[in-house]
Amino acid sequence: MTLIVNLFQISLVTALSLFFSTFVSEDLTCIAAGIVAKNGNLSLLSAIFTTGLGIFVGDCLLYFFGFIVRRGFLKWEFLRKVQIKLESLEIIDEWKLHFRKSIFASRFLPGTRLPLYLSSGFLGLPFFAFFYTSLIAVTLWTTGFVSLVYLYGNLVTLYWNPKNSLLFSLAIAFSFYILYFMMRITFYPKEREKTSFFVAKFKQLEFWPASLFYLPLVPYLIYLALRYRGVRYITTVNPGILASGIAGESKSEILNLIPKEVVAKYQFISPKEKNPKSKIQNWIQTENLRFPLIAKPDKGERGFLVKKIHSLEDCLTLIQTYPLDWIFQEYVEGPFEVGIFYYRHPKDKQGKIFSITDKIFPELIGDGHRDIKSLISNHQRFKFQKNTHFKHNKHQLDRVLSAGETISIGSIGNHIQGCMFLDGSRWKTKEIEIKLISIADTIPGFYFGRFDIRFSDPNKFNSGYGFKIIELNGATSESTNLYDPNFSVLQSYSILFRQWKLLFQIGYENYQAGIPLFPFTDLYHLVKNHNQYRDIYSDRETIT
Repeated sequence: MTLIVNLFQISLVTALSLFFSTFVSEDLTCIAAGIVAKNGNLSLLSAIFTTGLGIFVGDCLLYFFGFIVRRGFLKWEFLRKVQIKLESLEIIDEWKLHFRKSIFASRFLPGTRLPLYLSSGFLGLPFFAFFYTSLIAVTLWTTGFVSLVYLYGNLVTLYWNPKNSLLFSLAIAFSFYILYFMMRITFYPKEREKTSFFVAKFKQLEFWPASLFYLPLVPYLIYLALRYRGVRYITTVNPGILASGIAGESKSEILNLIPKEVVAKYQFISPKEKNPKSKIQNWIQTENLRFPLIAKPDKGERGFLVKKIHSLEDCLTLIQTYPLDWIFQEYVEGPFEVGIFYYRHPKDKQGKIFSITDKIFPELIGDGHRDIKSLISNHQRFKFQKNTHFKHNKHQLDRVLSAGETISIGSIGNHIQGCMFLDGSRWKTKEIEIKLISIADTIPGFYFGRFDIRFSDPNKFNSGYGFKIIELNGATSESTNLYDPNFSVLQSYSILFRQWKLLFQIGYENYQAGIPLFPFTDLYHLVKNHNQYRDIYSDRETIT
């Protein structure tokens, strides 16, 4: 009796695990269900039923989520207009006529279910029709998929059955997934295109996800932390900047530390400003400026909310949409922009230039046939950041460029905004090195960071003048030449590792000289609040 109860409990836990796993990945759960049935932990019928039930419940939840969102939209007038406009499109009417066929077919077409099921609820399409169509499709799909895995597992067992049952089951699951994946990219063009895009993106380090790119750095940071017996030395590297520039530092306060004659003119605007329009107008007139201007949050990094502003009305709209501290800055025409990384050991009287990054702004060349949207989507480089380029050029995406016509599709010197970073050693002359080091050496409490600089005349710049500093970044800034696509992976990581070594060294030396560590609790709250601040306004940017 006890054995029967234990077996029942094990089977129940297995069934529940399969049920809830479908909410994470339907395909992987179907494979797991087939392996579970093959191993005898559940009967094939139970595995099919449990997995199918989880998938079906998930489908219904997507429908209801879309329906709830729709009801929420109706509470706001402007969102109700969006719904009315959506429902008025001819393609929606066409889809409604073939609603049941679309729901059924989507079960067998990867990547179509999520938008289709959410839209079904959002548009208020009949739930009963959705219910029975989805039920039939899920039943056929789950029965076929789980049974196929079950048969595949038994077939493999005929030829290979090692003693380690766990590793054997994992091997069966993995090999089946590979076969399944190969079938998907063979029969579905979109899956093939998606896979090809991923492989091409993976070959270029500059487009790797941050979580993957910084993963090799983690062991080295652990080593540095052990060597220097702590991690907070990075908060003492720039005592003149809040937490050395790790998070939450004010761009305007940092610019105030630099000699005004070499800084691009800027104006700080608080959300509490009673008359921002008048303040901006007076600043423009006093400094003899004109539009466009560059607007950036006073607290931000990596191109966060950086925008090119073309009118006073745009300035006011921005302030109203994002009620935070802003910097409005003159737009230095360029067309050249560089990032110059500087460091100085506290005991040294003079600093050094670690690297120079040459920033190349994106340009399109027309062929006389394709529009801008198509040119971006098929460009060897721009396709990886096409959403950014679409956003920057939304008013001209349908424009067809004549053969040989060249246009700029981005003017902000940030990688996230579409700029390409190359090693800029060609700009490193004795004159500009002396000039920039002399500027950096005079900035109080500054030992490590990157200047972002614009200029229009290469000869003047090489001679040490004719440039404007538009930004100075502290501890978390990078020697951005490491993103040069011509560098090998080893070259890029060599630069990154040397930069972090200097960061710890200088911070430790400052600490030894009496600079106090930033309190851990304050640092935690500073980073937490900054991340929350970014999340809030990133969501708002998506909405607007």
